[in-house]
Amino acid sequence: MTPRTFRFGQRGAAPEGEAPDQLVLTPQDEENIHAYVAKIHDTIDVLNREVQAIKAGNLDVVSAIFEEKSRALKWLELQTPLVEPFMDHPIMVELEVKAQLKQLKGAIEEDSAILSRMAVAARTILREVKKISNRNALDGNYGKMGQRVSGVADKNMHVDQKF
Repeated sequence: MTPRTFRFGQRGAAPEGEAPDQLVLTPQDEENIHAYVAKIHDTIDVLNREVQAIKAGNLDVVSAIFEEKSRALKWLELQTPLVEPFMDHPIMVELEVKAQLKQLKGAIEEDSAILSRMAVAARTILREVKKISNRNALDGNYGKMGQRVSGVADKNMHVDQKF
């Protein structure tokens, strides 16, 4: 059985001129960081594309982009522990990761706000349609306040057939 090697053992000491408590990156750490930054850019693009499509009235994009957006956000969630220990490392500062994470947060908040407003509007419309349907149900007619109108129907009473 071959002994397992771990990246922690590959780190070694910090080179001269760097802080001794600074973590030393392995090639795999650098790959993870660059992949993480690229995925942040991709996710921001997806979110911005969705927001722009919604603002333009193209609501089919919401369902079309859902899977792509979910995969990107899940990937970032799973990869964050791999890059988080290096947030103060010079390479992270150079790549402006904190600023990009702030930009990603803003894009997520904007997307979430628009989708929430769409959900509220859909629930409101559904509630109004149900109210109209129940008022003019098959088992009797109801007044505007929801009370059942009983007695003989006069010539002014009619069923509203328009939604």
